[in-house]
Amino acid sequence: MLHISRDDCVNTETATRKEWIDVNGLGGYASSTIINCHTRKYHGLLVAALKEPRGRFVLLSKLETSLLANDREFLLSSNKYPGVYHPTGHQFVNSFDQDLYPSTTYRIGDALIRKSFLMVHGKNTVLVCFELLEGKVKPALRLRPLLAYRDIHGLTRENMFLRPKSYPEKNGRKIQPYEGMPPLYMGTNRASEFFPGPKWVYNIEYIMERARGFDYQEDLFCPGMFETRLEKGKPVIFAASVEPLGNLERQRKKEVARREAEFAVCKERSKSVQWLKYFSGQFLIRNASGLASVIAGYHWFGEWGRDTMISLPGLTFHAGRREFGEEVLAAYAGLTRDGLLPNYLDQNSDHLAYNSVDASLWFFWAVQEYLKARGSRKFVMDKVYPALRDIVAAHLDGRVPLCGLDQDGLLFAGNEYTQLTWMDAQAYGRPVTPRHGAAVEINALWYNALRFFLELAESEDDVLAGRAREAAERLHAHFTARFWNDRDNCLSDVVNEHGQDRSIRPNQIFALSLPHTMLDFHHMRAVIGVVQAHLLTPYGLRTLSPRDPAYSPYYKGDADARDSAYHQGMVWPWLAGHFGQALLRQAEDRTGAKAFLRKYFKPILREFPEDFCINAVPELYTGNPPHEPKGAVAQAWSMAEAVRLNKLLKEK
Repeated sequence: MLHISRDDCVNTETATRKEWIDVNGLGGYASSTIINCHTRKYHGLLVAALKEPRGRFVLLSKLETSLLANDREFLLSSNKYPGVYHPTGHQFVNSFDQDLYPSTTYRIGDALIRKSFLMVHGKNTVLVCFELLEGKVKPALRLRPLLAYRDIHGLTRENMFLRPKSYPEKNGRKIQPYEGMPPLYMGTNRASEFFPGPKWVYNIEYIMERARGFDYQEDLFCPGMFETRLEKGKPVIFAASVEPLGNLERQRKKEVARREAEFAVCKERSKSVQWLKYFSGQFLIRNASGLASVIAGYHWFGEWGRDTMISLPGLTFHAGRREFGEEVLAAYAGLTRDGLLPNYLDQNSDHLAYNSVDASLWFFWAVQEYLKARGSRKFVMDKVYPALRDIVAAHLDGRVPLCGLDQDGLLFAGNEYTQLTWMDAQAYGRPVTPRHGAAVEINALWYNALRFFLELAESEDDVLAGRAREAAERLHAHFTARFWNDRDNCLSDVVNEHGQDRSIRPNQIFALSLPHTMLDFHHMRAVIGVVQAHLLTPYGLRTLSPRDPAYSPYYKGDADARDSAYHQGMVWPWLAGHFGQALLRQAEDRTGAKAFLRKYFKPILREFPEDFCINAVPELYTGNPPHEPKGAVAQAWSMAEAVRLNKLLKEK
């Protein structure tokens, strides 16, 4: 999929900006930079999603590798310490390749060695494979595991609680550094010798954490060293797992075959689109409760209801993963409460947070997309319709916390202290973008939900259907008059007791893009024109017009500084999907509009960033050119909407 040459690998400034991630379908992953020099506390070779204790933990941080030949040891690792990189193994890197899995090749004299990483699907197991591709030598391969054994958000320091002793296993060792944490099984497929030598490695630095305003130094524990012989035609597989190791060759072969089959299912005329669809699957997980779910992004995001509903069509229904998508819909249908879906599923407990007004409304859209992709109406009526009905009833009955309908049918939500829409950032202890009242996209979603419910409503729900029809007609009659911004010829962002918030934001695009709209053709064209003039970039839509005094084009500094800019000008790729759908809806020349979208959004529709995660679309980009990737390196709805927009552009 991607080949990175030696020139980009040996330069630490460029190499440490290029990251990769490989996932296990549980929420766990392996991730680093292309030279395997960690730059984040979230990097690690075995980041496990555990059931007990519940959560994600960096267990095996690194695997320090060296080759011993002709009485000389070549150190292939690279780490950042205060003021220095050591060792400087990146000088031996020949290339990096991202295909079905990531791999790095090293050139030492006439020897060419490939190291590849593979997470095993459905297991907290990583396989690191070493192959001698060229050369007559038979070097000794030395492997020194460095353990962190901590939550992904924390850092480890030398401590007296760690238990350093390891115990022999077949071709490996077992160590359980801390009480209450699972043991780590490590070993190789070929005969190897383990040399105990417990020690701490101090002050490894993570430069991305320093830039983000967090603690950035860590101590890692090494229990000892594995040594074996590396020969041509006889790959060495090192495994680390929370369960006893089995046949490593068989596990690796099975996992590669699984990935090949999944890649084939994603078949597209364009290879770049095929890769996009394939890698979009990395967000689909089975959580600690065994339910099919979506992880919102890597490295630090968990399961979010809003993100799940927005992402689900692109990740599943439009990417050949229909059955998994059905499982997610059914699972969330069972989690409704007071007309809401949980916005957050805590990965460390069974806690569900019902703190968003739109997750349940996006649920309707996800089901619409499911049916559009030739989903089963019977499935919807059997598994999902009861939840949709309950959501509509709860809103009409006034049972939804902090929500209510006014005399014109507008849906109001929240207060000055809450952030219930997707623009939910807080900084310095207060909401950055207060949107309490009637938010434009919430009302567009509510209208769409009402109309879709009426399409599904069964005869026994005639009374509720009548109320829903009346609510939809009332909202339709007043929406444009209440939201229209005559000054800028577009929709206001929020209507509340203070009047109209006329900030030019992308939320108005949903009034055009959703299946049921309240706008006439004239108003559609006006909205598209304003959004295109103020917010459109090749990477998605800005969250605020650059002409606004509150516009913030850069994403840097500590958490409060970054959150202050989060929805104040940053470009969000996921919005491109709805902009594309809105543009096509009102386009007189659909062929020309498709050609424009295909070319203009090429950086997110058919490419991955050169500097950031090389096999994913990121969370956001900066507002001003050159639009640098920022935030989470891999975001579910960014990739999902790229998949969906590609699908839209193929339709007649």
